[in-house]
Amino acid sequence: MEDLYHFSITGGISVSTYILVFIVGIVSAVLACYLPVLAMFAGYVQRGAADNKRRALLIAINFILGMVVTSLAVGLIIALLGQQFLPFVEKYRLLTWVPPIFDILAGLQLLGVISFAMPTFQKSLNRPERSQGPAAAFKLGIPYGLVISPCAIPIFFALIGYIALQGSPLHGALLMTAYSLGKGVILAAVAVFSISILRRLAKWGGPVKKVAGYVSIALGILFLAIGFMK
Repeated sequence: MEDLYHFSITGGISVSTYILVFIVGIVSAVLACYLPVLAMFAGYVQRGAADNKRRALLIAINFILGMVVTSLAVGLIIALLGQQFLPFVEKYRLLTWVPPIFDILAGLQLLGVISFAMPTFQKSLNRPERSQGPAAAFKLGIPYGLVISPCAIPIFFALIGYIALQGSPLHGALLMTAYSLGKGVILAAVAVFSISILRRLAKWGGPVKKVAGYVSIALGILFLAIGFMK
C-alpha cells in the first residue's frame, strides 16, 4: 500500500487518475462485502418505485447525489487536514495495521461474533414506513456517503492517504466525488435493471453476510501478514 502512495505522488493527478478512482469506486460496490448494502438499497427502491423503472432511477439518482455531497466534503477535509497527521501515520505505521484490523472486526461483525450498533441511517433502509421519494432518498444518501464495505477498507484508506499526500482541497473533493459516482453507477444499475431479481437478492442477505464475513477476515489477516513482512 505504501508503494501505491509513492507511485501516486510521482505520477501526479491527471484525467487518468480520476478515471482510475471512478473504476475503483465501481469495484468497491461489487465486492462481496457490499452485497448486503445493495440488498437493503434494492428493497428501499422497490418500496418507493413499485416496479416503475423511471421512478427507481429517479430515487437512485437522488440517493447518489446525497452520497456525492458527503464524499465531496470528506475529500475537502482530508486534503486540508491530512498533511498534519501524515508524520503520525508514518511513525506508527498506521496504514500497515489499521485497515486490516478494521477488515477483521468488520468480518466478525458480519458473522455475528461481535456486535456493534447499526447506524440509524443504515436501519432506515429497512423501515417499510419510511418515505422513499426522491427528496427522502437524497437525505438518506448523505450519511450513506460514509458507508464503506469491509472488503473495500484498504482501498478507501489508500484513496484518502493519496488525497492527504496531494494536499489539494479541489482535487480531494473531486477524487472523492469520482469514487462516490463509481459506487453510484452500481446502485443505479441495481435500481433500474435488476428490479425483477432484487427480491431474490434480499432473501440471500444472510448467506451473503456470512461469506462476506469470512472473506473480510481472510483479507485482514493477509494484509496484516504482508504489511509486517516488509
